[in-house]
Amino acid sequence: MIRSMKGMTLLGSLIFLVLLVACASSAGNEFAWLQSASDSASTEGPAGSRGAFAVPSAPAAPAPAAAAPAPAAPSAPAAPAPAAPRALADSAQEPAAPVSEGGRAARQESDGGFNFLGGDDSGKQGNFTEEQAALVSQQRIIVRTVDMQLVVDDVAGSVDDISALARNVGGWVVSTNRAAKHQGSVSVRVPADRLDAFVLSLRGMAVEVDSESSTSRDVTDEYVDNKSRLTSLQATEQALIGLLDSARTVEEALDVQRELSKLQADIESIQGRIKFLEETAAFSLVNVSLRLAPLDMPVDAGENQTYSVGQFARFRATFVPPEDIDEFSFTWDFGDGTPRVRGSGSAPSTEEGRRFTATVNHTYIDDKDSPFIVEIEITGTGDGGVAEGSDTFIATVTRVPTIEIFAGENKVTEEGEEVEFVGSFTRPKGLRDIQYMWEFGDQSVPLIVTPEEGVTRAIATHVYADHRPFPYTVTLTVTAQSDAGEIETVSRLNVFVTESKGLVISGWSAGDTGKTAIRALSGVVQVVGSLIIWLAIFSPVWLIGGAALVFGGRRLRARRQARATARRVEEQSVASGSDEQ
Repeated sequence: MIRSMKGMTLLGSLIFLVLLVACASSAGNEFAWLQSASDSASTEGPAGSRGAFAVPSAPAAPAPAAAAPAPAAPSAPAAPAPAAPRALADSAQEPAAPVSEGGRAARQESDGGFNFLGGDDSGKQGNFTEEQAALVSQQRIIVRTVDMQLVVDDVAGSVDDISALARNVGGWVVSTNRAAKHQGSVSVRVPADRLDAFVLSLRGMAVEVDSESSTSRDVTDEYVDNKSRLTSLQATEQALIGLLDSARTVEEALDVQRELSKLQADIESIQGRIKFLEETAAFSLVNVSLRLAPLDMPVDAGENQTYSVGQFARFRATFVPPEDIDEFSFTWDFGDGTPRVRGSGSAPSTEEGRRFTATVNHTYIDDKDSPFIVEIEITGTGDGGVAEGSDTFIATVTRVPTIEIFAGENKVTEEGEEVEFVGSFTRPKGLRDIQYMWEFGDQSVPLIVTPEEGVTRAIATHVYADHRPFPYTVTLTVTAQSDAGEIETVSRLNVFVTESKGLVISGWSAGDTGKTAIRALSGVVQVVGSLIIWLAIFSPVWLIGGAALVFGGRRLRARRQARATARRVEEQSVASGSDEQ
């Protein structure tokens, strides 16, 4: 009977707990609905209320009725909430936001965090009133972050100054970085209500502000939602503690304690998130990137220049780097809209302390927008910090006149005979210092002539000492000066030089006759020599043939003699017979 009563008591307690959780969830949903309605009807508050945070606390569920007395069971004490940062505690004496109409933005410790709701919240949970809804619509929880890039005279000193300034206004240093002498960074958190003044102070200590950006993030919805969930979970925690106190057996106490531990872990997680939102909203993050103000570096791009369209132009600058600056990079802007050319090569010059950049080539394809402003920027880095310098000059682009030139037709001459060359060329306007030069192709000294004004012919004579089977190449070069520089035009012809004929008398030339005789004798000797060679090669054949002829001839003679002898014998026999008759 007693066991049945205990079981029914435990069952009733669990049913009550389920109903309590359902009520708490309903209250949270009602609160969220009311919050959404108030957000849609709200308008943004005045500029002076930025950084003010007033969020109503969610209504707490009523605590369950105390259960009948039971043997006490050990209860798990709730973990203490993490302490706020020292800077945050120090700054609690001043409000994080100005007081707005309809409530005061007080920061009082409550549940291990801050109370962003105007009014008293000590020891009790009030209802969600219309006044609190108005506060939600007027005052939002805004997390602000500022990123700045500053140019300063001393990176290490500026990091220290920014850190001290953050502490003076009630903030603290998050991180610093001084890895290089010419650059560094520092991140700090400062009270939100002093952020604008802090940023203004940073601008004042900088030589130049490269960039500045500020972002704001509204976390009001997340904050209110977490508050509502925390209230519901805390109500459930109280119910579980009541069940733990009324547990009759160790098994019941352990089951309740297990659920209570999980619930308390969720509560601590939500409390940590709420605390994080409160602190990040109350203290804005400022990230500052620092770079050293560059030293001045003298740069000389050269004198103004004139280039022709399509000309292959060369650019090189000289500069004097400060001490302990040994790495350099440069950028050329040719002023005609083409992409910039970047490089890093440099070399020392003959002048002490002066260097020059690597040579860069560029071609202007049009003179329509001439003249152009050419600019070079040089940056140097090293142990001495950063150095920068730049210089410009004027580049005038023109279309250069063309010189038409003709060296003449190809020629044929004998060695030792004087040859005359007559070439021609044009003289366009705008040209000066015209010269022409003849190169005869036989390694002789070129002939350079400066013609008189108006002369358009290039005349020269030359004697070739030696003949050869292939021609000499004669080159006529005309040069002139223009505003875009020197102009050069070339034309060529070929000269065939033959051998001299020598002495000639009445159409008879002893030299030619001698040469002809020598050539004929040479032919005879060549034929005889060839026959001797052939006979020598074929000598075995000749010997065999000769022996055969000799042997054949002897046999033929022997046969003939035998026949003759037989004929004589026969004739003698016939003659003897006749005599006898």
